Order: sequence, then structure tokens, then C-alpha cells
Amino acid sequence: MTILKILNLNLYNYNNWDERKLKIIDFIQKNNPDIIALQEVRDDVQFNKKGYNQAKQLNSRLNYPYYAFSEVTDKRKERPERYDHYCIEGIAVLSKLPIIKIEKEKLKKHPKDIHNCGNLYVRVQAEKTIDFLVVHFSNSDLFSLLHLKETLKQIKSKKITPIIAGDFNMWDYQKLYNLIKKDYKSSRQYKEYISYPPKKWTLDYILIPKEFKFKSFKCTGKGLSDHRALIAEVNV
Repeated sequence: MTILKILNLNLYNYNNWDERKLKIIDFIQKNNPDIIALQEVRDDVQFNKKGYNQAKQLNSRLNYPYYAFSEVTDKRKERPERYDHYCIEGIAVLSKLPIIKIEKEKLKKHPKDIHNCGNLYVRVQAEKTIDFLVVHFSNSDLFSLLHLKETLKQIKSKKITPIIAGDFNMWDYQKLYNLIKKDYKSSRQYKEYISYPPKKWTLDYILIPKEFKFKSFKCTGKGLSDHRALIAEVNV
């Protein structure tokens, strides 16, 4: 049986990045995960050379051999009143295991929702192939619920049951649980935790197929972001 160590973190884009970047690198090196899922990854020419996004910056020190990035939104289109320069936000995966497939999916933008959202699917090769999905749903309990429903339909159409990690932006855990309980176990079932300390909410989750098992789980990492990191060891 393979034990897969997963780390999830919302990077909080470029807020206080120079200080946090070193803490994040040190934190990841100490925990040594196999797969890293990242949200709010910015490629912003005010802060980096075009194309050298925050995930690549971290990986210049971490040296994970496999990388995937999905552009979720162009901030100039999403918030033109604030962004007049090239600024892309997306989600990323860093992996020690070979990534043998990458798929990027857009999620529906609902009326009155200012956010563009999408999913990043990767398939990694361990002793067996493992499907993995990174999500970052809209910053609203209603729209995030709709995005979860849409994501579960995407999964069903692909005929896969991936591990899902990310910022779900769902503080009402019961709504999440009711949708995933048939096919998934959640980190929140394994252990109660607060992943977004400013509001004392749980917004970030790792979901694993029912045939998998959590070996360990923790929500930790003070000062890395406005979110806490999730770290799970999973028997797959």
C-alpha cells in the first residue's frame, strides 16, 4: 500500500510575499510532501517577470521535478478598476511523482459572482496511477456550493474519483458533507480544525475516495498565509 503525503495551501497572492515566501519554503522542506496543491498563485508583472509565477518561485528552491499550473482568471478582466497590468491568478501542483496527465476545466461564472474559477486535474504515477484535483471555488457560500456540485458532475463525466484538495470557500461543512459523503471521506471528518483563522472558519479541505484511508492529518503553519496549510498522509 502506498502512503501519499499531501500539502495544501492558499498562497494569499502577493500579500507580504517576500517575508512569507521564505517561511513557506522552509515549512514545505520540513514536511516533505509528495504532492503540493496551491491556490491564489499569482503571475503579476508588478512583482515578477512574466511567467515566473509564485509556484515557480517556490519551486526554484524546492526543486520538485513535476509541475502543473492552470490560469483561472485574468485580473484585468475580473477587476479592471484595480488592475491595469498583466496579472493572472491560478492554481498549481508540485509533485515528486511523475505527472502523466493534465486537464484544466473552467467553472461556470454565475450572475452576480465577480470571480472566475476553475479546476486543475492531474494524474500521477505511484505504484498505481492516482487522480488528483486542485480546486478554488468562489468566495461565497452559495457560489462555492454550486461549484462543488459542478465539480462532482465533471468528475462523474470523467469516470474518476480523484483526491480533491483546495480552498472550497465553504464554511457550512454540513452542506459539503451531504454532497460528498457517498463517495468521499473528508479531512473534517478525520479531525476538526479551523483553516481560516481571521473568521474562525474551515474553508480548506482534503477529500479522499472512500477506499482510501487517512493515516494522519494536521492543519498548521502560522504566518504562512491568511489560511493554514493542510497536511495529510493517505493510504492509497
